Amino acid sequence: MPLMKVALLFLLLILCVVAAVGIFHFRKSVPSGLNERGPVRFLSPESVKFYADITAERSGGERWVSQEIFETVLQQIRSADRFIVADFFLINEFAGGPPEGVEKDDSLSSRFVEALVEAKRASPAMPVILITDPLNTLYGGIDQPLFEKLDQSGVEVVLTDLRQLRDSNLAYSAFWRAFFGWWGSPRGQLVKNPLGEGRIGLHAFLEMLNFKANHRKLLIIGMNEGDTFGLVTSANPHSASSLHGNVALEFSGPLAVDLLRSEEAVYRMSTGEDFPLEIQKVLKTETIDEVKDEESLEAKIITEKAIKRELLDQIGGLGKGDELDLALFYFSDFELKRALVEAEERGATVRLLLDPSEDAFGRKKNGIPNRQVAQWLVQRGVEVRWFRTSGEQFHTKMALFRYGGNRATLILGSANWTRRNLDNYNLETNVSLSGPISSPVFVEAGDYFSFVWGDDSRQGSEGVPSDLVTSLSFDKYHDPSAFRKVLYWIMERTGASTF
Repeated sequence: MPLMKVALLFLLLILCVVAAVGIFHFRKSVPSGLNERGPVRFLSPESVKFYADITAERSGGERWVSQEIFETVLQQIRSADRFIVADFFLINEFAGGPPEGVEKDDSLSSRFVEALVEAKRASPAMPVILITDPLNTLYGGIDQPLFEKLDQSGVEVVLTDLRQLRDSNLAYSAFWRAFFGWWGSPRGQLVKNPLGEGRIGLHAFLEMLNFKANHRKLLIIGMNEGDTFGLVTSANPHSASSLHGNVALEFSGPLAVDLLRSEEAVYRMSTGEDFPLEIQKVLKTETIDEVKDEESLEAKIITEKAIKRELLDQIGGLGKGDELDLALFYFSDFELKRALVEAEERGATVRLLLDPSEDAFGRKKNGIPNRQVAQWLVQRGVEVRWFRTSGEQFHTKMALFRYGGNRATLILGSANWTRRNLDNYNLETNVSLSGPISSPVFVEAGDYFSFVWGDDSRQGSEGVPSDLVTSLSFDKYHDPSAFRKVLYWIMERTGASTF
């Protein structure tokens, strides 16, 4: 057989293998316990609390900062005496470390880790588990001093096994699985650390290009008197992210146990084991909802693609006179943007506040995907504004629905409105909360949105300057570039992007 034909047959065989590997890992089922819409739980309005972190700029250029989320997180950690389960995407001093004027020992990551260490020291027999993403160790390419401190104190650190998740980067992951993922060491000096100082091995760098993550952000606290508390947020205990805008919901009871159950699926996927016995006792205890009445809130934990299904269901229910306020860090999903336009066509009012995709830890971004999606939506009648950032990011992921002036639904958590976040590639956790529009949590979420949108509802009140400029008109970051429009389309379709 001619050598050329042999070479072509060999090449064809390799391509078939790569295609088979790629198709399998692109379409495979997610591990058990993921992609779930949990049972509906009934909560009293007083048992749910809304928190927000806001960084805004005064007319003279001075920063104004209001932070609630991690003060609450640290307080809850200190109060725990039965167990702690935390799952956060970013916990490190990468990307520039703490903001200017903050010492490393007083940085957000250090304070969070020290709180876990102190909790373990105070109750040595208490299970304290931190589930996180391997990006914090550059996929094994570096040692993470914060994790070493946790290990030494007895806190269990679980690096999520991302290889069990589906692959989103169609242009790359199949080749990585077939040729690179099974050999080599992440340690080495061949490649400069793209997120900080030092160098890493080629293997670690190649794994990073898969662009997938355990992107969850949550805390679950167990108390000996039987209470279980949960918090779901868009915020990371990440020093360089400590000035980002974010939101959170805190709750207790059966909904917090559902959150704990959703985390056991990640723990089992990554360790092959169930949670420790003390946590198992909570999961096996029968949970009883509060009595349902006309004031009750209906709540459920939603993860991975179930978040998208919930969003589409809620948007699909919008009609004439209904309202939807959106505050988002990333928006690129094709199906969701079409759903918003259809809601507008049915007579609903949609307001969208977006991060301008301008800053990323000292580096300038090109505006993709938000500016391209914003232009498409504005052309079809959706009102869009930009949060006015000044180096930090508007990192919120929140949707507030108002139906007929009587009912409301609030959905928030870790998930950006992108293919990677909402199509079973990343790990994500959100909460969906529905009830009377007069419930305090909806009033507070509405006040928050009005404030960041620029309606001046809080400006000039106690502790809030009257000259804050929180948002900018769509025209400020209008980008008509056909090239970037095509680039956004390719990146969203193929997964060859970080959003």
